[in-house]
Amino acid sequence: MAELGLALLAIVAWLVAGLVTAAVFVTRGGHRNLLWYLVGGLLGPLFIPIAAERGRADPQRVDVRVPAPAPARSGLRVLVGLDGSPDSDRALRAVAHALGGTAGELVLVTVTDPDVVDIEADEEHRRARLLLDEATRNLPDELPTPSTEVVSGHPADALLAVAEARDVDLLVIGRRGHGLDEKLLGNVAEDLAHRSSRAVLLGSLPGR
Repeated sequence: MAELGLALLAIVAWLVAGLVTAAVFVTRGGHRNLLWYLVGGLLGPLFIPIAAERGRADPQRVDVRVPAPAPARSGLRVLVGLDGSPDSDRALRAVAHALGGTAGELVLVTVTDPDVVDIEADEEHRRARLLLDEATRNLPDELPTPSTEVVSGHPADALLAVAEARDVDLLVIGRRGHGLDEKLLGNVAEDLAHRSSRAVLLGSLPGR
């Protein structure tokens, strides 16, 4: 009986180690495929070094579009993270409403899942490009024509990488994304707020 109890305890510990690692990997790493939980449960603690290695992968800027040169504008350099959720739409409207006459440069970024490949990756890239193109078309004339980027990787890492590359002054992101099935997870906003050395605006401006 004691041996059976120890065996059950070992199995539970194995499962817990793998599932906890998978939970961190999925929710914090930008990986939306829930099959990672099955992988974690099967591999147990062996999944820890695998998740750590994949978590170190750098974001990939897969589609960068810069508008034609225009007269330089003074003002804030602003990056807005978009995922098509109502919160990210409100964040962009807040920028348009409050900074229309003061923004010198605008960068719109959306992040895609690093796990998808081949046809699925192409389709996700297409959806991401359509999202950015539509957001660009709906911007008021007072804002500068934005640069747009589709980036594959961990959402917070991707946004921070673009912010560094473009040397922006302000990052803007909605407080909540679409959740586990979409690009920008709800905890990305808090992650950015803690990690960014630049100013971060979460959601709408106060009083807007």
